[in-house]
Amino acid sequence: MVNPDAGSVTAVDTRTLRAAAPRPVGAEPWSIAITPTGDVLVANKASGSLSVLSDGRRTDLALGAEPAGLALSPTGRYAFVALVTSEAVAVIDLGRLEVLGLVSVGPWPWAIAVTDDGDADDLDESVVVAHRLARLRPGGAEGRDDGKEGWVTRVPLSDLAEAAAKHDDLPASATTASIGPYDFGHANGLDGLAVYGDRLYVAHLLNSPEFPRDFETTVSAAITSVPLVDDPAGGGGLRLHLNDESFSTPVNHPTGVAVSPDGLSLYVTLGGSDAVMGIDLSAPGGPELIGFWPTGSNPRGIVLSPDGSRAYVMNYLSRDVSVLDLNDRVGRSEFARVPVVGETLPPAELRGKVLFHNAASARLSRLGWIACATCHLGGGSDGTTWQTPDGPRQTMPLWELAGTAPFHASATRDEVQDFERDIEELMAGSGLAPGAYRVELGEPNGGLSADLDALAEYVLHGIRVPAAPPVAEDLAVAGRVLFADLGCAACHGGSNWTISRLPGPVGSLGTDGVQVTSALRDVGTYDATADVLGADGFDVPTLLGLHATAPYLHDGSAHALADVLGDAKHVGRDLDAAETEALSAFLLSIDTATTPF
Repeated sequence: MVNPDAGSVTAVDTRTLRAAAPRPVGAEPWSIAITPTGDVLVANKASGSLSVLSDGRRTDLALGAEPAGLALSPTGRYAFVALVTSEAVAVIDLGRLEVLGLVSVGPWPWAIAVTDDGDADDLDESVVVAHRLARLRPGGAEGRDDGKEGWVTRVPLSDLAEAAAKHDDLPASATTASIGPYDFGHANGLDGLAVYGDRLYVAHLLNSPEFPRDFETTVSAAITSVPLVDDPAGGGGLRLHLNDESFSTPVNHPTGVAVSPDGLSLYVTLGGSDAVMGIDLSAPGGPELIGFWPTGSNPRGIVLSPDGSRAYVMNYLSRDVSVLDLNDRVGRSEFARVPVVGETLPPAELRGKVLFHNAASARLSRLGWIACATCHLGGGSDGTTWQTPDGPRQTMPLWELAGTAPFHASATRDEVQDFERDIEELMAGSGLAPGAYRVELGEPNGGLSADLDALAEYVLHGIRVPAAPPVAEDLAVAGRVLFADLGCAACHGGSNWTISRLPGPVGSLGTDGVQVTSALRDVGTYDATADVLGADGFDVPTLLGLHATAPYLHDGSAHALADVLGDAKHVGRDLDAAETEALSAFLLSIDTATTPF
């Protein structure tokens, strides 16, 4: 099991259910695989490396920015790692411990799996990659339920030695049939992936950004099954709505998925529900619910024993492994819980992180539908433009918020605790400070609740800026010079790459205030036909981690930086193609290692 916050991995003996001492690896280990010879491979997101543990030794191999999913070829000869910010899959020869090359697959490669036809030839298989964020559909538009689609990419390994960029795209839900009346929204947050035979199973969210909307039709959970080969019988894709009342009780954020060895059952970890969901795939009338097994806090990954009788579940935030007896389909109790690592976070930050990712508590979400992390995946953005009372608004990332209030594109919040309103209204929870909440920009909401303050502590200090992708150094240098010459630092200066600041202490802006107008800048992006707020401009966003926040602008109307830089009112003057390329390269390279203006 990986321990992301501790920078280690832990082995658990499945006979004694005892954990060995944690072993250090790279920073923020995210995924793990074991080779046929017993070597342990660990993809480390924050350090951009692959740790190989073999015979008591550790070797680290540099991969690139933000490795996430990790999978092996059937023989164990090759490893494949999804590099999120490089928009590629790294192909690694494990015999030589060498990166053979990168295969370009498109934005947000996340979960990864490899097909297995049962022979000893790896090169007739395919790597399948689930892209975490949805893409715009042909003819689609931001802010529409059907404007985007989830997607997966399949890369054949027949010419693996050259790591050629051959791939084809498979819609994750747009062309599938659906089970249940909750047929709304598009697939997003594709976090879990499993291949069984010629079929692919993807665990994901369903986002519905249009009005009218309430808590139960904003975000839902689903499984999509996609055939990897043409089915002569006509069996195509199938989308199963996990929140549908005819199927189960509401659940939140499917994060991991595993298929039983006989292919008859499917098991899904529910990150915000603290449970594993069992699904019978063999029922004559279609998939049926088996039931739920309880787990620890924020289950993220699951692996089954070879006979399918037990499940081992990685509980990210309770720092333990749940052992489940899958043969017990009546009691469905947790067979055992094995602690694997000590705590490394300060108590308030850990408490806030648990609250951020949880939807099971009625204080946070009505009927367990929505968590903070449902829209702010990993503390970042879900890439969705939501229709809101202020107008269309793209989900903003939450990293590096300390010292950058006010919040929201319309500068309507002066402290993180103001998001109690979202908990009580959008998420329909009873609240972390029920009955005590005060209007935004009025008296402070900080200090009303220890849990609300803990949530703010995590949001302000516990979310890491993702590392930027590599860009051509000459372009980045030229872009930095151009950034200075254009005066971009007048709005995007300072250590947080934004001048967004409060003009006074929290709560000093008056109870009748709607916006912190001093923080607003008009760069010509207001749309009078769609925006309610914005005539005076918008709050200046940070440029940190810009590569991970497309589409851009408050309403997601710019799908590439070139669309932003093509607006002379925003940039200051018209740019030629070479200037646009250079400035884009510099902007995409900005992370915490970049010297600010």
